[in-house]
Parts: sequence; structure tokens; C-alpha cells
Amino acid sequence: MARFLVAYYSWSGNTAKVAKAVAGQLSADLEQIRDTKRRSGFFAYIRSAMEASQKKTVAIEPAAKDVAAYDVVILGCPVWAGDMASPMRAYIARERPKLRQIAVFCTMGGSGGDAALASMASLCGLAPGARLVVPDGALKSGAWADQATAFSRQIQEKTSSRTGAPA
Repeated sequence: MARFLVAYYSWSGNTAKVAKAVAGQLSADLEQIRDTKRRSGFFAYIRSAMEASQKKTVAIEPAAKDVAAYDVVILGCPVWAGDMASPMRAYIARERPKLRQIAVFCTMGGSGGDAALASMASLCGLAPGARLVVPDGALKSGAWADQATAFSRQIQEKTSSRTGAPA
């Protein structure tokens, strides 16, 4: 049976909501990526956008889970300034050598979801087995839940087809 880890960064709680739903559907472990600096207020918003647009990595807390122990790592974060959130960039940079298979998702209030997912995959050096962009409208309407279920099914199907065994 495949082992799954959902590693996510969430500032507002939206990405966490999706991550927890996907983890529940896959019986996956959760790894919350945590900043070492506090992000609140207008200046944090500007700083976060600048970090993302400049493709900076930031200091994050040590991981609790060893990604090498998992068959598939599902990476999720919000879109900042058309790219992945800088804490996710730091996590991928640190964990990249241990990643075997990935799936990627993002939440966004504006645009840039596909570009953020492409950046995540490129930085990992791996083609994702599944991709999901959850726009703000889906978060507000509740449509994200069906999208998360379809995403989880796609991950299970790809994993079982690669291993020849049920996921």
C-alpha cells in the first residue's frame, strides 16, 4: 500500500482546508510547513508578494516528517504574486533530493495557479501525478470539496498504475 504525505503551507487557512480534506481521503500524513517569521498585516502581504516574485526561499521550521518514507508527497500552497508561496519554495529546495513522486495543488484569490504549479514541479524536478488549482470562487461556493475528491482519486489511480497494486 502506498504511503502519502500532504505537505502544505497555509497563511489564511484556505490551503489547510484543502490539504486536510485530501489527507483524509488518502489516509495520508500531514506536514504543515511553518514560517520562522510571523506574517500578519499589510507589510507582510507586500513582503510575501515580493518574496514570491523574486523566487526567494525563506527560513522555515524543521520538518516533522521524513519525506523519504513516503511514496507520494502532495505539495500544496497559496499563490503569491503569480507563483508559489516562498515557504513552499524553501520546503521543496530542502526536501527535493528525497522526493520520489509528487502531486501539487494551490489555492488562489487571483490568478497564476497553473504557473505556480509549474514552478513547484520544475523545482522538484519531477512531473506531478496530479494537479489541482482551487480558485477563491470554489473556496467560497464549496465546489473545492468535489475538486479535492477528484484530485485524490487521480493520485490513487496514478499510484496504483505505477506500482501495479492498490493504493
